[in-house]
Amino acid sequence: MTLDHTKIQEYESFLNKIPGIISSKIVLNQEGNIVELHILASTARNPKQISRDVQSALLAKYGIPLDHKVISIAQIQDESKICYSNSRLVLKNISISMEDSQIEARVVLTKDDKVFEGVSRGINFTQGRFRALAEATINAIQQFLGGECMFSVIDIQKTTISGKPVCIVAVSQVTEQIENFLVGSSPIEQDDNKAVVKAVLDALNRKLGKYA
Repeated sequence: MTLDHTKIQEYESFLNKIPGIISSKIVLNQEGNIVELHILASTARNPKQISRDVQSALLAKYGIPLDHKVISIAQIQDESKICYSNSRLVLKNISISMEDSQIEARVVLTKDDKVFEGVSRGINFTQGRFRALAEATINAIQQFLGGECMFSVIDIQKTTISGKPVCIVAVSQVTEQIENFLVGSSPIEQDDNKAVVKAVLDALNRKLGKYA
């Protein structure tokens, strides 16, 4: 995909918002294709996860497909970064009930010995089911946060990366009149419902440490 040279700084600024990334540098060839993408990141996250987030974010935001082979990641110790590993919510159960043209999604998350349940309703078709699942997940997260932060689903897509099906979810976070764009992804194995929920958690779990 040919990129606009004048938007390189915009793309890099967008990538720098991904958790764990300190700075980024995009290198294009004469045809405007990305031939190198250099990432400087902290050691707080696995480089494979950072690489996957970069691919998912560029595809969801700008429609730019990216081969993981062009991404190079250098990591440095950054103790100012927060470690979120002990603050993650874990998926316990998903249930879906249908009646006529309506669907109800129920998602149960846990942290330690506490349970958080979210429910959402939608229209009974694939995209409606996905959105209901994503919103139910966010409702469970809001219950965990006690209303301290506001999230909303922007978009949900099924796509293919390196020949494998992936679910990508884009979420908006609003705090103090500032909107942040968050992206999460999850491989689709046997259950695309679970992939939607896991993609939402992938987008938000890293943001939850300071609220835990």
